[in-house]
Amino acid sequence: MTLENTSNIMLSGEKSKLLLCNTYDFSFVIKIPNHICTYRETKDPSQMFSMLISKVSHPQPGASGSLGPEQPTHQPRQLQVTMDAEGLALLLPPPVTLAALVDSWLREDCPGLNYAALVSGAGPSQAALWAKSPGVLAGQPFFDAIFTQLNCQVSWFLPEGSKLVPVARVAEVRGPAHRLLLGERVALNMLARCSGIASAAAAAVEAARGAGWTGHVAGTRKTTPGFRLVEKYGLLVGGAASHRYDLGGLVMVKDNHVVAAGGVEKAVRAARQAADFTLKVEVECSSLQEAVQAAEAGADLVLLDNFKPEELHPTATVLKAQFPSVAVEASGGITLDNLPQFCGPHIDVISMGMLTQAAPALDFSLKLFAKEAAPVPKIH
Repeated sequence: MTLENTSNIMLSGEKSKLLLCNTYDFSFVIKIPNHICTYRETKDPSQMFSMLISKVSHPQPGASGSLGPEQPTHQPRQLQVTMDAEGLALLLPPPVTLAALVDSWLREDCPGLNYAALVSGAGPSQAALWAKSPGVLAGQPFFDAIFTQLNCQVSWFLPEGSKLVPVARVAEVRGPAHRLLLGERVALNMLARCSGIASAAAAAVEAARGAGWTGHVAGTRKTTPGFRLVEKYGLLVGGAASHRYDLGGLVMVKDNHVVAAGGVEKAVRAARQAADFTLKVEVECSSLQEAVQAAEAGADLVLLDNFKPEELHPTATVLKAQFPSVAVEASGGITLDNLPQFCGPHIDVISMGMLTQAAPALDFSLKLFAKEAAPVPKIH
């Protein structure tokens, strides 16, 4: 995990203390009232937090990180965090959890007799993994877990997050022939899906940065049942935020919650009581009036849902003028084509369900070969 070198961030709050808030899974949000803090590079997460606390506890008078009144800012508040492949792998659950997930996939594909195994036999074999479409490579830990379960070994030629230019030889798998073929389709399905999501996420982040916007591009909870871990991981490889991983990651007050509670104020009050000090509260709003009510009631984030760009930005401007410490998220109907229209100085987060719901899968193939040189597959 690496903090971008000399990243400056201005954050605001009402209480004079450092809060470490897990707003979106796998990303860190830090609120430091009336401070501008400068962070230097570190690869050790424990050092990162020690450094941040030290930076606030021992400011340098007159330096760029010194104490002083917060100046108005019209840029989305953020802490740029990038993770290499090793860092991303550390985020995943323990091997036993991955093994259980992989076991469910393999049981689904082979719940009974595998007659084709009599054709291939159990002799030692090797297969080459080929990428046949452009995109971002993602899913190596799950690919490894699948073939580890089948007593096969994987050797990677490209690191996680690599930009794929077809036709590319990505990896080689060795093991008993019938085991290689047993894991083939499961592994390819997972890799194609995860890489497709990473590719879409990378394209979205690139479009946002190309528009000069520096906020968070995020996924949503609109994931495939039983496949959420892979899809959320793919978002991270592509450079997007994963948003909340599950219902316990953030108290999200949706329109149905407001109806059930009897109004925005009652809903937020109940949410704040449930969240205590450990979670943030976000409220979905369909109008400026609802957004103001949510902010007044104590919401940390306001989700402006299904706003057109010409409605979104004026609403966010008014809201930020009244409640500068409230984060604003835009969502609903946002695609790679229209994403730049939703980027603006008062928007902190843009969440896109299409990153997991509509990302095209990449094309991979796993080809057994008998000789030292693996034949290059054709692209159809």
